[in-house]
Amino acid sequence: MKKGVIISVCVGIIIIILIVGFFLLPKPNPENDSSNQNNQSPEDNIITEPEKSSLLTIPVSIEQNCIGFVIGAPDEISLIPAIGGAWARPHPGPFAWGFIEAVKEEYDFSMTDDYVKSAQENNVAILGTIWPFADWDQSVCHSSECEVSTADIFYPEVKMGFKNGIPKSRCAPCNYDDYQKFIGKLVERYDGDGVEDMPRLTIPVKYWEVLNEPEMKSDEMTFFKGTNDEYVQIFTKTKEAIKNECSDCQVLHGGAAGVQTFMLDYWGKIFDSNIVFDIANIHYIRGSDLSTLNVKDFKQLLTQRSINKPIWVTESEYENSNDIPLSVEGALNAGASKIFFTQFKVGQFGLPAGGAYSEGYKNIALKCK
Repeated sequence: MKKGVIISVCVGIIIIILIVGFFLLPKPNPENDSSNQNNQSPEDNIITEPEKSSLLTIPVSIEQNCIGFVIGAPDEISLIPAIGGAWARPHPGPFAWGFIEAVKEEYDFSMTDDYVKSAQENNVAILGTIWPFADWDQSVCHSSECEVSTADIFYPEVKMGFKNGIPKSRCAPCNYDDYQKFIGKLVERYDGDGVEDMPRLTIPVKYWEVLNEPEMKSDEMTFFKGTNDEYVQIFTKTKEAIKNECSDCQVLHGGAAGVQTFMLDYWGKIFDSNIVFDIANIHYIRGSDLSTLNVKDFKQLLTQRSINKPIWVTESEYENSNDIPLSVEGALNAGASKIFFTQFKVGQFGLPAGGAYSEGYKNIALKCK
């Protein structure tokens, strides 16, 4: 081979090696190049927090079940699934500000935990009624005129170690900052977001009711001593605090006691104030429209004010067990999506002996739409 040819071949090989080497050499990382750091946007330097635990949700089978019961003590919850229901509404229940925070900034959730634990053990979800009363707060700006009569059926007492009833002073909160802080602690404990949840929580509390029957005012039963505007403020502040901790929680206004004229007048004025709730709430207590459990007339009141919301009957109480099946059908057909019965055995409150329940409840959950 001629000398010139050999030189050309060698030069070609060297060029090929240089080209290949260029592409094989590691490239500088712009992220590690200090000259680039001054050109990064602030967002490039943010270290994201670890994602929260998966959100707990109420099982679909419970959400789709339209049957619940108003209960007194946690041990009553076990009968709910035996009848085919999946919802419990403790009444008056343990979700009272002054029972959980008896001393400012000292929280005792033992009683509420007992209800939630019992419910989830029985595959039942809870509708919690919030009572915005704490005696230490009430004393700041209210007098004894805010206290209910000792004849009130929910006057506070302690039975068998449990606090029953509702705090005796029942006017609007004096300090809404303190009240909303309490609501935040309460909702956070049971919302199932993995942050400050009750230990071993499996079924979260996603539905909250603000007070109950605020229109009822008598020596035997007064749930709230205040004006319409004050109730609207309580509701609005409560909902705001709930949604701040749990955006997917649903908030009900306090159950309307029925559809008598003074009751509808009261709620008409409340609705005229542009109160914003997620679910409407009506009661049927052995009177008025048995055929729809008062849903028809209450829905008409809502429609008159262009309010289109789901309707729950959170108290349904009968004189005759035979009336249950048809009235449930009527209420559901009229627009109700859930119905809570006040008694397992018609004519008797509490847990019946041996777990017996009225014949009218048999297969009642099959009527759910």
